[in-house]
Amino acid sequence: MPEALTVERASVLFAELLPACGPVRAVSRFAQGSVNGAYRIDFTDAATVPVVLKAYPLENPWWGFKEARALSFLTEHGIDISPRLLAFSKSAEALGGRACVVCELRPGRMLEELDDELTPAQWHDVYRQLGQVLRRLHDIPADGYGYVVNGISDPLPDNSAHMARLTEREVSAFREHGADPALADQIAAYFADHASAFAQCTRPSYCHGDVHEPNLLAEPAGDGTWRLTGLLDAENMHAADPLMDFVRLDAFSLQGDRTKIAGLLAGYGVSDGVGVGVEAPEGEGEWPEAWRSRLPLYRVLLALELYNWFSITGATEHLPALELELRGFVGELSR
Repeated sequence: MPEALTVERASVLFAELLPACGPVRAVSRFAQGSVNGAYRIDFTDAATVPVVLKAYPLENPWWGFKEARALSFLTEHGIDISPRLLAFSKSAEALGGRACVVCELRPGRMLEELDDELTPAQWHDVYRQLGQVLRRLHDIPADGYGYVVNGISDPLPDNSAHMARLTEREVSAFREHGADPALADQIAAYFADHASAFAQCTRPSYCHGDVHEPNLLAEPAGDGTWRLTGLLDAENMHAADPLMDFVRLDAFSLQGDRTKIAGLLAGYGVSDGVGVGVEAPEGEGEWPEAWRSRLPLYRVLLALELYNWFSITGATEHLPALELELRGFVGELSR
């Protein structure tokens, strides 16, 4: 949002969208921020619980529609730590014509704030719960591979075709953003040489698309454990290889932490994990052998997507590190 959202403007909006909530008392921007404007809305009636308002850029109103549909989908399929959708407007006058979503405010604190507070056993348990949630999500039948808007948009029948479309698009964008042509050629060749690995994913799964610790909430359960309470920002939901969710989570949050990985896999049902020990024993907390031919491919694709996104949004300070990361990937994986 180019202008701060005032109590007055929020009051006009909620009088239209959710009049039963009553007058707005306070508006506060979430400290972590987001690509879109995200606000906590408090009401004058103490019995009315606060809600979250997310406003989307004028040039991309479909982002709001996409997230509204994703939140409804997750609720309908029993992913109960995802915020419930309360209201949606494709063009709210009080927000200058911007699309907006109003959703439930989930309890808890962001996982990325808890690094020094949770013991290894507690981290293992929180990630075990996340593994269970992701398993439920990934087990929902999907009709094809593609982005989820109002259903799966332009679905493809298999992962090989889907990844060919994605990798070609991202490499082309990489070239258009002025990247080193030789590096772009190396990346394209790497995808072509290893494309057979994509066929190892035999059915599409619904993927959240942005699972990492800033989008996860937890709170103390009262018995020395922590309860996972929130899975936020479902705007990037798509139907694809479920490993896409794991690669993003690993890149942004896990970064090879074997205790967290062991808990995640135990909850997901592909490993026994490490119980509640302080350290993951030898052989635990490692990605399953059956995944290892695809994981590097998705890591390269994620780095490409980030490079292209930061190029589009003007956050060019991130590009040198991402180019270095891509060179490292290609050099290591080509050996």
